[in-house]
Amino acid sequence: MSTRSTYTRSKREAPAAATLVVGAYLRALRLTQGLTEHEAGMAIRCSKSKISRLETGHLRRQVDAVGLLRHYGVEDFLTVRGVQDLLREPRQHVVVDSTPGWLDRLRACQGQADPLSIYSAYAVPEIARVPGYPVDHLAMVAQSAELPRVPARQPLSPLTGGVTVLLDETVLMRSLGHPPVMAHQMAHLRDLAASGDGLLVLVVPMQAAVLPPAPSLLYWMTVHGHELVAQEGPSFAVYYTGSEVRPWRERLWAAQAEAVPAMQGVWMLERARVQFEELAAHLPTGASSERLAG
Repeated sequence: MSTRSTYTRSKREAPAAATLVVGAYLRALRLTQGLTEHEAGMAIRCSKSKISRLETGHLRRQVDAVGLLRHYGVEDFLTVRGVQDLLREPRQHVVVDSTPGWLDRLRACQGQADPLSIYSAYAVPEIARVPGYPVDHLAMVAQSAELPRVPARQPLSPLTGGVTVLLDETVLMRSLGHPPVMAHQMAHLRDLAASGDGLLVLVVPMQAAVLPPAPSLLYWMTVHGHELVAQEGPSFAVYYTGSEVRPWRERLWAAQAEAVPAMQGVWMLERARVQFEELAAHLPTGASSERLAG
């Protein structure tokens, strides 16, 4: 699904970045508990419509947000304090989230996004990784210290629609200390790119006239009818809404325009798979495992 074709300009004023992110987080937590909006409202003595406004970023009330967090089993002081701090932010369209729970909040936004586009020059995005992907050896480790409460968006499959993954060609060259796993990863991406069933996996060549996101993963998404851009770093996320979205959206569009044709991308992924397999074949027995253990 093309990013260009799915973008429509909303005449509604964009909510503050913090409000939209916290709302998506609250909704994700409610859904993991299997609760309806009505049941959540009963827990904090408010209406179903108020829960809806909280979850879609149209209402910011710390007391209600904290009450819902407690009801959903979030008792960690720093996580609760982090949500309070986000909601204390001025009503602006840029916010940095670096407190405990930041990765859960990013996952919540991704899980509710339709469409979702991801651009990376460093790592394969989480939702497209195969088991064993050597994330711990990345220069950018997208992890949070606490146990996750919000599951990652389901791994991509040929039937996944509304998702575009843009990979800079350099991603296809890094073994990350584990060539066998990277060969498997390239085969998985190749199959997804070749499926043609609604999912787009595109390769942006190194010579493209576009500056890749650094040092982060770049996400463009529509969440509850509003554009949201997120930059994911080692231990934080930066969010943009409203007028702040435009330069990031245009960069992503430029990258998509520079991407090679789909079938050429399939060929490049297959070539990367073969190269990783050849590299793995020349490694001493157990060498890649020792690198990971180290």
